[in-house]
Amino acid sequence: MKAGSRWLMAFCLLLVCLTSAGAAEYGFRILRAELKPDPTPQAYRLDADIDYRFSEPAIDALQNGVSLTLVLHVKAKRDSDSWRDEVIMDEKHSFRVRYHALSKQYQIVYPDDGTPRNFVSLNALLEAMGSIRDLPLRPIKPFLAKQRYRASLDVTLDIESLPLPLRPVAYLTPAWYLDSPLYKWTFAE
Repeated sequence: MKAGSRWLMAFCLLLVCLTSAGAAEYGFRILRAELKPDPTPQAYRLDADIDYRFSEPAIDALQNGVSLTLVLHVKAKRDSDSWRDEVIMDEKHSFRVRYHALSKQYQIVYPDDGTPRNFVSLNALLEAMGSIRDLPLRPIKPFLAKQRYRASLDVTLDIESLPLPLRPVAYLTPAWYLDSPLYKWTFAE
């Protein structure tokens, strides 16, 4: 093997190592999720713990006034012997996070009520975002007693909600593809 080829191979290996090391520093991870019946008929509540790790470009954009929209996707299916399981619930909930430079506060804004929740630090914001308690959900069809169900949850950064001039950069930069692996669990009603 020629010396030039060895240097090229070593450079490529180093590039792969640096790229994979950087990729592990950001992303979303769902630690726990649970669906609970609500006292209201045919309503449920979601509890979940999520570890949010934004990439440097996303944090930089946030701290420069760009709102970031995140989407939670909850799905539940009834287990059956047929090849196709019946979808009982399929809901998406979005919320925005933003930073106000004048007040030096981070905010979460839920579209349902529109009232922002304020935080003095990015860590406080991430901790609050990651602790979802009693998020109301409405099934498409009723959950039946003595049945097994499979549920899933994932969360993604909505690139389409970014300002138009930032979208092409976001589409071409891996650091903007922030999402979680699909978290799955089973439960019985």
